This record gives sequence, C-alpha cells and structure tokens, in this order.
Amino acid sequence: MAESGTTVTEFFLRGFRLKAELQIGLFFVFLVIFLITMGGNLGMIVLNLIQTDPRLQTPMYFFLSHLSFLDICYSSVIGPQLLETLETDKMIITYERCASQFFFFTLCASIECFLLAVMAYDRYVAVCNPLLYAIVMTPKTRLALLAGAYSGAIVNSVICTGCTFSISFSKSNHVDFFFCDLPPLLKLACSETRPREWVIYLSAFLVITTSISVILTSYLFIIQSILKIRTAGGKAKTFSTCASHMTAYGREWHHGDRIFSEGVPVEGRAADRSLLCVSGHFSHHHGGQPGHDCANLIQTDPRLQTPMYFFLSHLSFL
Repeated sequence: MAESGTTVTEFFLRGFRLKAELQIGLFFVFLVIFLITMGGNLGMIVLNLIQTDPRLQTPMYFFLSHLSFLDICYSSVIGPQLLETLETDKMIITYERCASQFFFFTLCASIECFLLAVMAYDRYVAVCNPLLYAIVMTPKTRLALLAGAYSGAIVNSVICTGCTFSISFSKSNHVDFFFCDLPPLLKLACSETRPREWVIYLSAFLVITTSISVILTSYLFIIQSILKIRTAGGKAKTFSTCASHMTAYGREWHHGDRIFSEGVPVEGRAADRSLLCVSGHFSHHHGGQPGHDCANLIQTDPRLQTPMYFFLSHLSFL
C-alpha cells in the first residue's frame, strides 16, 4: 500500500496467488501456447511475403497478414509479463512499463477494430462491385486504409493512456489483475476519475461504433447482393469469401469492447479470474487467422494442394 502523499513508482500485480507447483505447471502450458501463437501467426505473415501466386496477392490476404501481426503484438504485450510472473513469482511492474503495456494493448485493440471495418469494406467492394475491385482496391488504397486504421488507433490509445495515467495512484499500488488493465487501475485512484472515465469511454465508443457501422453497412449490401444470385452454388461461393472475415470479427471483438468492462476480480478470487482471462486470450490468438481454413477449403489450384498448406490449415483450426 502506497503512503498518502507519495507517488506510485511501481505496481504489484495480484492476479496470480497460486501454489508453486501449480505455477510451474502453468508456466510450461502457457509457454507452449505462446510459442504456438507466435509460430502460427508468423507463418501467416511469412507465407504472404514469400508466395508468388498472383491469386494470393489480394487485399484480403494483405489485411489478414496484418491481423496476424496484431495477434503477435497482443501476445508480446501480455505473454512475456505473464511468463515472467509464473516463472519467478515476481509480480512487480514499474509505472513506466505498466503505462507502456496499457498503451500498446489499447493500440492493438483499436487497430483491430478499424482493420476489421476495412476488411468489411474490402469484401463489400469485392462482392457488390467485382468489376471495379481491381481499380478501387489498389496497393495505394490498401496502404491508405491501413494508415487510417493505425492513425485512428494511435489517437485513441494516446487519449486513453493519457487520461488513465494522469490519475493519482497514491491510494494503493496493488493491481488486482495479471496485467495493467483499465478497471483495476481505476480502482486504485485516490482522486476524482469520473471526467477522465467519460473521455475514455467516449473515445472507445467512437472507435467501436465507427467500426460496427462500417461492418454492418457493408454486410447489408453484401447480403442483398448474395440474395440476388440465382444459383445455390453461386451464393455459397460468394458467401465463403466473407466467411473468414466474419469469423475473425467474432473472435477479435471481445478485445474491442473490453474497455467498457466494469467487472474486476473480487478479493480472494483474482487468481481464478485471471486464469480464465489468460486462457481466453491465448486460445483466441494461438492459431493464426481463419482465412487459412477458408482458403484451403475453397481453393482448387493444385499448387496449393501441398502438405505445407494442409498443415497450416490444421494449425489455424487448432
């Protein structure tokens, strides 16, 4: 507990209060999952860098590779801290490291929200205006959309991080979670937080509603176009091109809305809650992107009917 009037220079993470034997076992479990996470997503990125088939040089694979990059960033923000805590039982994190972790976690969540909206727009152009797709989704357009996603996310992260860490934390330095997240940090404040909370929630609300609006609008037009197709096979083939994005949206969404989460671990149950969150986080990220599964199911090019693609699709499934 920090003394009144003093400035907090470090935080004590209380997310794990387990027996030593259990911590060792969890360390190896999460280490394996962390390595699979990194390997699966790196495989997706490398695959998009080295492949030469022009049919795979599409905006969809371009955006999916960036989604894999963000998954790597997610794991890098939380994973090493988690493994260090389990291995050494060292639960202290400096103020600067805590702020950096919060910033980059919020940044990744914001980028994914915007990127999923960009991918929805990409599917809208591909399905509703197929003849103009190559003209509209040029490499320059892809980079512009990606730059917009990153810029908007940086603005949101700066606002959220600035508001959160301008709060006085002299009340306590015990974070009842396994990493620096918003709800447990707000519980440590000894000053008025309501104005800053409103700014944070407004910023997050704009990010989420903008992404949802673009996604819903795009898919309303996509569904209309699919319903106009006369053959069942044509409908299925067209819908399959959107399946990977819809799956990714469902899997990624819980990060975008977590800033509104008010639930924090209650005293005495932080370890159970943290284990649930860690398991959910890693199980969410460890297999690369669903585009692998869809691509391997619908592709007919014999050059893609190789053991490498076969095993990559199963890695994505896992």
